Amino acid sequence: MNRLISILASCDLEDITSLRRLYKENCKYSYCGIDIICSETYRDTPECVRFTLHIPLELLNLPGHNSKDDIVLADFCLREFVRQIDEISLSKYSVTGKEKYTGSIYIYHPGPQILLRNVSYIQDGALEIVLRIQFPVLMKEKHYVVSGRSSSKIVKKDLARAIRNFIQQFDVGRYENNLVLFNRQQEIRALLDERGYISFVANDSILPRGEGQLPLEGAVPFTSPKEDEVEIELSDGFILKGMAIREGINVITGGGYSGKSTFLDSVLAGIYNHIQGDGREYCITRTNSCKIVAEEGRCISNLDISPFITKTKTLNTEMFSTQDASGSTSQAANIIEAISFGCKTLFVDEDRTATNFMIKDARMKSLISDDPIIPFTDRIRQIYNEAKVSTMLIIGGSSEYLDIADDIYLMTNYRIANITVKAKNIAKEKNIDNLLKGSKPHWIQKRYIYHGAMGTYIKDMNTQRIRENLEISGKTIIVGNYKFKTEKIDTISTKAQLTAIAFLIRAVLINHTPCVDIYEQMNQIYVRISREGFGFLYTSKFPLESDMELPNIQDVLFALSRIQQGEWITEMSDDDIAEAKAREKNKVFQVVLLDNFR
Repeated sequence: MNRLISILASCDLEDITSLRRLYKENCKYSYCGIDIICSETYRDTPECVRFTLHIPLELLNLPGHNSKDDIVLADFCLREFVRQIDEISLSKYSVTGKEKYTGSIYIYHPGPQILLRNVSYIQDGALEIVLRIQFPVLMKEKHYVVSGRSSSKIVKKDLARAIRNFIQQFDVGRYENNLVLFNRQQEIRALLDERGYISFVANDSILPRGEGQLPLEGAVPFTSPKEDEVEIELSDGFILKGMAIREGINVITGGGYSGKSTFLDSVLAGIYNHIQGDGREYCITRTNSCKIVAEEGRCISNLDISPFITKTKTLNTEMFSTQDASGSTSQAANIIEAISFGCKTLFVDEDRTATNFMIKDARMKSLISDDPIIPFTDRIRQIYNEAKVSTMLIIGGSSEYLDIADDIYLMTNYRIANITVKAKNIAKEKNIDNLLKGSKPHWIQKRYIYHGAMGTYIKDMNTQRIRENLEISGKTIIVGNYKFKTEKIDTISTKAQLTAIAFLIRAVLINHTPCVDIYEQMNQIYVRISREGFGFLYTSKFPLESDMELPNIQDVLFALSRIQQGEWITEMSDDDIAEAKAREKNKVFQVVLLDNFR
């Protein structure tokens, strides 16, 4: 520790590049039995240094630790260390005139979800916590220099105190309570598939969100409809009562501001486990669930959307590509991709859909007999029967949805009631058999990516040099010359997940195998992450924050499917393959659907 402080102090009034000594020369330091490892962040900010704390688990005095509990231990430790950092009041130094400088310790503040992260993880019997320190910089005579005295104070007093307090104040009892909650959540999650449930929402859950995604103060606690209430007894004897949402087609209706969207958002949030105090601790949903929206303007590459948009003289919907999709074609593509990428539950909010795609009543069908759009409601039963994919619909404007529902619920002032019998008696009968005759649609389509030479490089117009490019602008990921827009992928809940998706897409693109199934390849990458962590994905050469949280695999594939630019091909005969090889020289990047790839 003294050696680390000595190096920092020697940087006083020197050029900031002298800080590179921290991670280029003997970059491992020790304090209280904890190793401190320094490494660089993005090369343009050398005064911001990445610190990894290597904490042996025996220092935490845990009575026993199983590797299956790694994710919850890492999550709990991160939150505890964040609390220690937040209690530090870093001094800010300033002097008159042009000279002023500040310093800060940055650590990722997690949301309510319990996720696999690269900022806190268990590896080789030790806890690894990653943070960044922005050392004080003094502006003097038009040059930036590091204030070594102030920098050493941050490490000597503030960081050292946070480390010391974290170890001394570690509450084993609170951790074990969190572990019990996590194990219960995992057990309920396993029961969903076993019992044929989409989701389980416990009674007394607080679903509405207030400021900062905290439970809304004074909100109405959730109460299950009696028809859907189940009792779950877990292996530790803990008993829960709540609403079981069954597989099939579920419709939720109600007036404005009745709580429909809040309920949908809370159920969808249940794809991740939540921490104690979130209010949705026992709101558990199958992880292979996603939200479907209309996404006007999205790119679609070589996808068969004919189950919803029939082929016309001017439009080949069996191999459909566009750089600017309409609301109906985008929603058709989103559903096909979701099913193809393994989603087993689709969540649909009527307010965010294309009306002409969702439904068409009998009068309009008679009036427009040659419409190429087959409404979603005419296919929804077929999707469940043939692809075993359930749907939850939030509606408010048409009774046509009631005909195809297995269960119908009414929201009133954030309270839910099962009105299936009443709604079925009110609903009018209709015949949709004529739309379902003929060959069965191909619901599951394999998606292949043809790499060409490489997909991650750009040419710098100023220097004319070729360089690899990876950046995030808002919710758009930029890799090489390609953009991946993620604004409408609602299950991407944090910037850290967006960063992970950027590096995951890069991992796919730098694979030199000529043509790979992206779903299969992404599964392989996820297996490797579960075994090794994020280390093989991350590199500091891009101007991205290093914090990453693992998103659902479907979210990564949805983002990858929204690639902009490139050329698309439909099949690969021998001539096509020869042409593709020729295109490698021109660095053409393609996403390809191949039913009979050879």
